[in-house]
Amino acid sequence: MLKKKNIAYASVVSLLFTGVLSACSGDKAEPGGQNAAGGETASPTAAAYTLPIVKDGSVTLKVAVPDNGYAPKSYTQNLPVWQEFEKKTGVKINWDVTASAQYNQAMNIRLAAASDLPDILKLPANPVTHADDGLIIPLNDLIDKYAPNIKKYFETYPQIRKLLTAPDGKIYALTNDVSGSGVADPQGWLIRKDWLDKLGLKEPTTLDEWYTVLKAFKEKDPNGNGKADEIPLAPNYSWGGLSNFGKALGLHLGDYSDDYSVDANGKVKYDWLDPKAGELVTWLAKLYKEGLIHPEFVTKKTPAQVLPDISLDKVGATQGFVNATAKFEAAVNKPGVDWIMTVPPANAGVKGWYEKYGPISGYYGITKDAKNPEVAIKWLDYIFASEEGARMQSYGVEGISYTMVNGKPQFTDFVKKNPDGLDPTSALRSLGAFPTTPWIRDDKGVYSDQAKDLTKMTPALEEQAKKIEPYLKDGIPFQYMLSTDKEAAEIKRISTDLDTFHEETVLKNITGKEPVNWDAYVKRSKELGVDRLIEIRQAQYDRFIKN
Repeated sequence: MLKKKNIAYASVVSLLFTGVLSACSGDKAEPGGQNAAGGETASPTAAAYTLPIVKDGSVTLKVAVPDNGYAPKSYTQNLPVWQEFEKKTGVKINWDVTASAQYNQAMNIRLAAASDLPDILKLPANPVTHADDGLIIPLNDLIDKYAPNIKKYFETYPQIRKLLTAPDGKIYALTNDVSGSGVADPQGWLIRKDWLDKLGLKEPTTLDEWYTVLKAFKEKDPNGNGKADEIPLAPNYSWGGLSNFGKALGLHLGDYSDDYSVDANGKVKYDWLDPKAGELVTWLAKLYKEGLIHPEFVTKKTPAQVLPDISLDKVGATQGFVNATAKFEAAVNKPGVDWIMTVPPANAGVKGWYEKYGPISGYYGITKDAKNPEVAIKWLDYIFASEEGARMQSYGVEGISYTMVNGKPQFTDFVKKNPDGLDPTSALRSLGAFPTTPWIRDDKGVYSDQAKDLTKMTPALEEQAKKIEPYLKDGIPFQYMLSTDKEAAEIKRISTDLDTFHEETVLKNITGKEPVNWDAYVKRSKELGVDRLIEIRQAQYDRFIKN
């Protein structure tokens, strides 16, 4: 429920650091080729096309997306990567960009007017809503006829196809496949290893051990300043972040599964109704009462709000992506500071886990006003799903940001040691790579190397990612399963009151303003319609499985 806002923020942070590779191909968009396992794939029915797609400059596509994440280099400046795409495809790009923070609002206004729309756009909302309004067109037939690489990609990664399939069976949008980020840059609990070492403690692996460690952080002056100013645990995302401890009890809380799980019989459950959720809140209330949780955790909801306390050498544990450990160490600016990611906490009979980030982010559609939808889908097929096109989006321009070594792209010093001092992501974005257009960075196979290659630049981060990888699990992507307009309206109607009640209750319980009474919580949740929400989620899950 409310965790969606928190996850969205976390997703943005992760995307600033990681991506995924595409391998190489020639100037012909062949329908056959290498599959995710490295073998040969049977040719899909879509006909291959040759490059250029059109005679040079004879077709212009207007593409509306948030502008470049590296602000000094707007896409409108005809950046090198997109110059290469124009040369390859013959298609001229008319960039229709807005700063990321204002994009959705600006595009919603234009979509409401339903006129003078771009050919291709990043959608500000659920594609089903825009499709029902007649603003975007279905892509199924276009993909079947003109997009061999997309078709092959969907066959190789069927889960992505399922998530993009609307309740009416049609596909109205492409997406960003971000699965590779979830492996190369996992999210989990972060802790001061130097504090553990100073106090003679080992990395906590259970809830009891976490309590012991946090209590020692509070009482034994690990920052060595002679003051009792340590903040043992400063969670990101307020109570939503704290709920991640629920995995130690087998609960899917505060993560990409959106608080829902599915049992062995395929029955959807809302895990906050489980009595173990009450046990978790009781445990968190104990931590808060003993001063082990940041006293202002209710209002300090984002990593940016937590960072100042981290930089003051006060915080012993928080949560975030692996890459944040290097940022925290630099922020403290003190010799010997060592932030690491812990293995996920476990409990009796439960092996801890972290959910992978993703697997998708954002939607991109072709609008009703597109004059050349066949050209649009071929262009998308090339930049999104061809190995060569996806490689350019991931690695940039050959000879500048990468070279080919033994058939694979390798970053140059333009990325690894940028002459202008840019970090790797900004360096790539300065060329137009690491874009806001749809692209693939999966966690396996032909599109999976770029995220790992970026992490390899910092061996300490690579080591931590490898340490955590055995504990990663795919979440059940409820928050990405598409709803009908009727379902979406009903979800919104019920959730408005239910989310408010849920947040108020959990916060009052944790902060001790009200005693924990989980039977009463469950009873009131049912009165507010939680069972109907579960029914809708069940229908969505059943459609997802059948797609």
